[in-house]
Amino acid sequence: MSKRQRRVFPNREIPHLWAHQTQDEARNGTGSFYFRGATIYSYGSHFPIATHVIGVQGRAGILFTSEKNSVTTSQHMSAVRRSIPPDVPVFTVPNQHFGFSEAEDQYQHERNFKHYVDEVADNLSTCARARSSWKKEYCHQQAVDLRKEALCYATFFGLPDPPIEQIPDLDSEQMQKIKAREAEASAKKAAETKRKREEDRIRWQQTAEQWRRGEYHHYLPYDLPTMLRIEGHEVVTSRGARFPIAHAKRGLALVRAVIARGEDWRRNGQNCRLGHYQLDWIEANGIVHAGCHIVPWDEIERIASEIEEYEPLIKCTQCQMISINGVPCHETGCLNSNKVWSIEENDWTEQEVAHEAEA
Repeated sequence: MSKRQRRVFPNREIPHLWAHQTQDEARNGTGSFYFRGATIYSYGSHFPIATHVIGVQGRAGILFTSEKNSVTTSQHMSAVRRSIPPDVPVFTVPNQHFGFSEAEDQYQHERNFKHYVDEVADNLSTCARARSSWKKEYCHQQAVDLRKEALCYATFFGLPDPPIEQIPDLDSEQMQKIKAREAEASAKKAAETKRKREEDRIRWQQTAEQWRRGEYHHYLPYDLPTMLRIEGHEVVTSRGARFPIAHAKRGLALVRAVIARGEDWRRNGQNCRLGHYQLDWIEANGIVHAGCHIVPWDEIERIASEIEEYEPLIKCTQCQMISINGVPCHETGCLNSNKVWSIEENDWTEQEVAHEAEA
């Protein structure tokens, strides 16, 4: 017994099977993309995408639909177009079913020629109305290409040439004026863009200084360099992160050590934690990388003295606490007396007590 031929394939293979005509038919799993014989269809026989044809001299060619349809059908059409070998002539026409009768073939050729004539006329009309040099050149070239394709279609099928006159060249003087006008407009636009960018740069530079002084609390453009400022017991970044100054002291010491050593530092078994975050990389010139933050050394150096001079202020909101030799002494009955001071939270937190297991 002969082996049963496979007929269901993924979408990406169907156009290639059709283009090579290695079997009579194939379809995808849903039947929305398939071919039978020489013609490949999208969502049914009402929409043929392309058909293999043979010219009067025995050369193979493709009739490709000029119709447009849904997004999915457009994807099918694109896949079919890419599967066609580059040396095979392709004619984009509305009618592609031939062979029923001589009269029907003649009628369909006439309809296809009319399509070429109308498309050439539409492109020439658009070219005449167009105000941009690009649009004029594009539509003119489209008209030239369509006329050439129509003449090749006639030769391929052994038909008289269609009534499409030679496409005249574009008016060079008019094109020079249009391009000169466009160059002037482009220069004005470039100057305006440059002016606006400079205004934005100055405005955001002023805003950055306001942010550093604590006068601006909104989001900043992402392309601005990362900035730092001190708020209370924390260092805050212009990207929204914050960490205790006590941790910043450790980080500052590490950055200075890296600069003195002259070698990069990377988090490779070594950690430097700043609040909830960790440093990833410190360059030898002092630039710090931590997640999306890239902080230059001069920005760190700007607040370095404030970091070094900072001393945590231990206070109690429940009593008149005093500190004796660095040991906090609460009033009797204070709710914070059994708590410990957290530098990270800048507040009193519950003390973790380890209970020994009874023997």
